[in-house]
Amino acid sequence: MLETTFPETRPFGRIISTIDFLTGIGGYAAALSLLGILGLILAEIFTRNFLASSLHFSWDLAGYLMGACFLLGCGSAMKAGSHVRVTALIEISSPIVGRVLEIASTLVGLAICGALSWALIDMALLSGQRGSTAATTFRVPLVYPQAVLAAGAVLLTLQCLAQVLRLLRGEALTSGPGLE
Repeated sequence: MLETTFPETRPFGRIISTIDFLTGIGGYAAALSLLGILGLILAEIFTRNFLASSLHFSWDLAGYLMGACFLLGCGSAMKAGSHVRVTALIEISSPIVGRVLEIASTLVGLAICGALSWALIDMALLSGQRGSTAATTFRVPLVYPQAVLAAGAVLLTLQCLAQVLRLLRGEALTSGPGLE
């Protein structure tokens, strides 16, 4: 059946489009974080081999960028169907039971992601209030990397909500290629 309406005019269309846009930005930020890690590695290799010294901040910053890459990219990965999904029960169930299982499991995922977002936001706020810094020579104020992690978790939570809304309007979730 051909879709005759624009996605924004379908039920929840504007909400889903906005969430998809935000998770797309998160995906680009994740890619930039990965490029940042590459830059740090190359800079560390150069300074060690040609300047006989090391960048004291490279490990700290690379760790923060890895966390940012992971969490900022999760929402985009979910939208694209790149996350691992175990669909064995859904595939052997009737269409109605499969749909109920998929909605229920997505709601559980939404609750878990919401709890993760809440915890990470709380951790960042607490670090900001206390003025906590990393216990290394770099002394990064922890509120900044923790806020990025919280933002990534919020994007993942929003994408879980978008997935629930897609299911409620009758769409099938995107699934990437699996292992055969």
